[in-house]
Amino acid sequence: MRVSALELMPILCSALERGQSVRLTVTGGSMRPFMHTGGVVELAPLASPLRVGDVVLVRCGPEHNRYVLHRLVRVKGDEIFVRGDAQNYCEGPFARENVLGRAVEYCWKGRAHRADSGLWRFLGRTWLACFPVSV
Repeated sequence: MRVSALELMPILCSALERGQSVRLTVTGGSMRPFMHTGGVVELAPLASPLRVGDVVLVRCGPEHNRYVLHRLVRVKGDEIFVRGDAQNYCEGPFARENVLGRAVEYCWKGRAHRADSGLWRFLGRTWLACFPVSV
């Protein structure tokens, strides 16, 4: 069953605000090579400070009706900048309160990867270092 983001996101946001983790299916190619369409990402509420390299769900757009799951590339005061791993430009600045959750696990082809620690996080940070973007 496919549900539009406009219908689904308020429910997911509410669950994250209540301290619950949520899972959603990745669509689009902006996070390649680390996330692929059809993969499943588990998002957890923000229980610790944001760190460069975190994959976060951000509410954006002129009416806050668009959502992106991208990597945090810079924190500047109360503002953050994000970028999809397959993109060569940053998005932002966004207010920190627009970060709704952090990716903690990613499943692709039956294999689960911790997204918030270990090798997966190291590879994401290395990717950022290899393909820097001015902010």
